[in-house]
Amino acid sequence: MRMLMLNGTFYTMADVEDTVEAVVVEADHILYAGNKKVAESYIEESDDILDLQGATVFPGFIDNHVHMLWLGEKLDRLDLSTIHSRQAVLKAIEEKVNTLQPDEWLIAEGFNDNQWDDTRIIDRLELDAISTKHPIVLTRVCRHALVANQLAMTLAGVTRETPTPIGGYIGKDDSGRLTGYFKDTAQELIKRSEPEKDVPYLKRMIALSVEHLVSKGLVGGHTEDLSYFGSESYEKVTAAFRAHIQEGRTPFKTHALVHHDVLTNYLLDPSKSEALPYYTFGAMKIFVDGAFGGRTAWLNAPYSDNATTSGLYIHEEAELEALIKTARKHHLAIAAHTIGDRAIETLVKLLKQYPSTSSLPDRVIHASLVSDKAIALMQDVPIILDVQPLFVSSDFPWVIDRLGEKRAQQLYRFNTLTQSGIPILGSSDGPIEDVSPLKGIAVFVNRRSIYDGKSYTKEEALTVYQAIESYTKKSAIATNTEATRGQIKTGYAADFTILAANPFHVNTEDLSAIAVKMTMIDGQIVYKNNAL
Repeated sequence: MRMLMLNGTFYTMADVEDTVEAVVVEADHILYAGNKKVAESYIEESDDILDLQGATVFPGFIDNHVHMLWLGEKLDRLDLSTIHSRQAVLKAIEEKVNTLQPDEWLIAEGFNDNQWDDTRIIDRLELDAISTKHPIVLTRVCRHALVANQLAMTLAGVTRETPTPIGGYIGKDDSGRLTGYFKDTAQELIKRSEPEKDVPYLKRMIALSVEHLVSKGLVGGHTEDLSYFGSESYEKVTAAFRAHIQEGRTPFKTHALVHHDVLTNYLLDPSKSEALPYYTFGAMKIFVDGAFGGRTAWLNAPYSDNATTSGLYIHEEAELEALIKTARKHHLAIAAHTIGDRAIETLVKLLKQYPSTSSLPDRVIHASLVSDKAIALMQDVPIILDVQPLFVSSDFPWVIDRLGEKRAQQLYRFNTLTQSGIPILGSSDGPIEDVSPLKGIAVFVNRRSIYDGKSYTKEEALTVYQAIESYTKKSAIATNTEATRGQIKTGYAADFTILAANPFHVNTEDLSAIAVKMTMIDGQIVYKNNAL
C-alpha cells in the first residue's frame, strides 16, 4: 500500500528553500517526491492520503548526541533542573524522602548551582540532616558531578583514605572531612553501589525515552549508554534495546556509540552483526576531559576564576593514544568527549597521527572551546563535530567568569567552524539539555542565554537553513547514510518531521515555540499532536 502526502510544504534539504508539492511513500521509503499531479498518478483508490493541512515537512530530525537511558531516568526521577534555588532543592529532596519505602535510594537528577543565588554546592551534612536511613545521590545537570550523603558513601566503601582516581575529584573540607562532592571518574565510586538495573528496568527507560523523543519531532538518535548500568551493562543494555524492537514498540532509529570500557564485550558479541532495523553500532567512545561547571574541562591555561587549576584530563596522553590505537586495530572510528581547548587539540593531533580506516568519520563531541589552532588541525582530519547549541543558552554568561572575556569569544564557534568546512551536527546531550531540536535550532540562530536573555557572540550564529541542516542532511554523514537519509528524495527513508509552522517564515524569536504536528518513521506515524 502507498500513501500520498499532500497539502504541505516539503523542504527537501537538497538546497536552501528547495521544496516539492507532494510525496508518495511506499512501505519504508519515498517512492516519489515532486509535482502534485505526478504524485497523484501513483495512487490507487485503496491507497492512503495524508492531508497535511498546510503543515511544513522536513526530513526526520536526528539528535546526534543523546543518552537515551539517562533521559528515561530523568523522566522517571525527581527532576531538579527546573528548581532555581538551593533551599528549594533541599525542600524537594525532603518531600521526596517522605514518599520512599524503607532503605530505598533517592537518586535525583539535574541540579544546577549556576541557577542559584547561593551557588555553594550542597554538602553531605545537609543531606544527612534530611535522612540517614536512605542513600541520597544528587546528580549535577552536566552529569560530571554528584553529591552523596554519608549512607551512600558508606555503602560504596568511600572513606577519607579512599584514593582519588585519575581524572576525578573527591571533595574534602580543610579538615579532611568528606563533603560528599564527587567529580568525573570519582563519581563511579558511588554509582557502583546504586541498585542493580535489570533488563525490564532498562526497557522501561527506553520506552519512556522514545515516546518523549518522537514527541519532539525526532526520528533517531546517536546514543551513548552501554557502560553505565552496573555489572554486565553492555549485555543488559543491548538486550533491552533489542527487546524494545522485537516486541514491536514505538520504533526509533538508534545508533549506539561503544564506550571503550565495554569494547571487549562488543567485540565478543556474536549478535552485533545481526541486521536490526532500528539499532546499529558506531564509533568507540572516549572521554578526554570534564566540563566547565565543575572546572574539569581541560584548558591550555588556568581557569580565570580559579588559577590553581586548568581542569582534568581523564586519561594520561599515553593512555589516550593507546585507546585510539586499539580502536584503529579494530577499524573503529573515535567519538571523543572534548570540551576544553587543550583537550580538543590533544585529541585531534592523535587522530591525525592514527587515521581511521572505518567507513564512519571520527567525531569530536561538544567541541566547546575551540582555538584557531584546533580549527587548523581539524581541517586536516576527516572529522565531524557533535555540538549542542543549548550549551550556549545555559553556559552564558556565567562561563565568562570561568574563562575570561577573551577566551569566551572562542566558545561554540558554529559559524566559524561551518565556514572552515568542518561539518557540525546538532544535538542535545539529553538529558543534560532539552532534547527539542526546535529549541536547538532557535539557539543556533539567536544564541540567547536563558539567564539574562542576551545574545552572545552573535557572529557565530547560523542561518535557519544551516541549523536545520545540522539535524537532517549533515546528520547522515555520521552514519554514512547520505545516499538514503537526511533528505526528502526518491529512494530515501520515509522519515519526516512535520511542523505546525514554517521555520523560514516565523520571527526567529518564535522558532522554539513551533509545535510538532507529527513524526513519521519509515512511513509510520509514531507521534501525532491531537491538539493541532
